[in-house]
Amino acid sequence: MSVQLTKSGQGTSNVSIHSARVGDRDIFLIDTPGFDDTHRSDTDILREVADWLNQSYQAKIKLAGIVYLHRIQDNRVGGSGMKNLRMFKQLCGEDGLSCVVLATTMWNSVPRERAEQRERELMTKKEFWAGLIAKGSQVFRQDDGAQSARRIIQHILSRRQRITLRIQEEMAGGKSLRETAAGREVQADIEVIQKKHEKEMALLRREMADAIRSRDIEAKEEIAAIQAELADKMRQAQEDQQRLQVNIEELHRQRDEELRREREEAHARDLEHLRARLESESRLEAMKARNQYETQLFEARLRQQAIEAENERLRNESGGCIIM
Repeated sequence: MSVQLTKSGQGTSNVSIHSARVGDRDIFLIDTPGFDDTHRSDTDILREVADWLNQSYQAKIKLAGIVYLHRIQDNRVGGSGMKNLRMFKQLCGEDGLSCVVLATTMWNSVPRERAEQRERELMTKKEFWAGLIAKGSQVFRQDDGAQSARRIIQHILSRRQRITLRIQEEMAGGKSLRETAAGREVQADIEVIQKKHEKEMALLRREMADAIRSRDIEAKEEIAAIQAELADKMRQAQEDQQRLQVNIEELHRQRDEELRREREEAHARDLEHLRARLESESRLEAMKARNQYETQLFEARLRQQAIEAENERLRNESGGCIIM
């Protein structure tokens, strides 16, 4: 039995699988990243999540439920949180919402009264969870560690259902990732960003023209640097659009290649760290050997000086020479 965990603001960076035993049942928890990652684009995350879901669908592995985790300490569901929720709905589709658990976390981080007020707001406002609840989603509190986690899993097990998500049906039916509901959502966000970047670039061109006319070299350099950074963002947005134009087979092939490169890069980083550590240890050993040599040399010089001083003393006392 598999349960998918989708987190809002929780920090998961990659899809990962965790096994557990609840009562006499072996279960697998599929931990997926949310669409609020500041280090990865929505296209990256959608490609990874969609590929895993596609592969599980083709292997006839169905989810028993989905747990959407939301931190109760968040003052409100902001722009990134709303985007995360929209993407979640598009991935699942309406038919899958009855198997969703909306679980709030971090109850010990805010006063109880304030947390309960936020929970009521999430449950009653249409722009938040009210629509999902109307379609059968259940709300739980993940506020008691393993105990509350078991209650959530037992609730999912008790339903004895298996679900196919909208994106699984769409891509199995021949749609490209861009043509899916989730893909269209990402595409719409990219188009908004592109229009914003185009306006910013037009403004920068006007500012550059002014700087050229006024022969302001410092302003030209600053504007050129901003233009270069913005051009990189525009290229990335175009690449993200192109990377949505894949079917199931193309996506899986590309993801396999991406994972292979990631493994090679990780291996290269490990080798570089090992080389740097060995070089550091070698330098340290060389320093230790040099310090030991210099200490021994210093001690030998001290002994020689002591011998010479003793010989000088004896010569002075005897008035003659000393034969060693």
